[in-house]
Amino acid sequence: MPVSRLIFPVIAVAFLLPLSGCQAPQPVPYEPMREVSLEEFFTPPSEKVISTADSIVVKGIRTKYSHGHLRVDFKLLNNRGRRNVINYRIQWLDNEGMLATRYDEWRTIAFEGQQELIITGRSPSLRSVDYRLELQAN
Repeated sequence: MPVSRLIFPVIAVAFLLPLSGCQAPQPVPYEPMREVSLEEFFTPPSEKVISTADSIVVKGIRTKYSHGHLRVDFKLLNNRGRRNVINYRIQWLDNEGMLATRYDEWRTIAFEGQQELIITGRSPSLRSVDYRLELQAN
């Protein structure tokens, strides 16, 4: 067998071998949203919540990464015997503790007396690895 006939298969393998590692990444499987049980929440550290709303108690926080974004659920309780209206926003922080994004807009929610609510925030940036919840009386 002539040498020229052996060179073509060797050259073809040399060019095709590096291309076999260049496959497209597999898509992330879809994770359907599910109901959060109240037992999955943990007590928040004091540095995670900044509050001037005295009658609102943060009963628990739950965090999870979903498609690279940090998702946080806060379980809040209106400890007051009557209706209460508060403003809240979430600060998203990077791994150095600095703001990863601009401040969120203030959102307003109303609680009835002794009502518990769960509010959810999703980080707008993939750089966000931490958070702080700000609460203020309206």
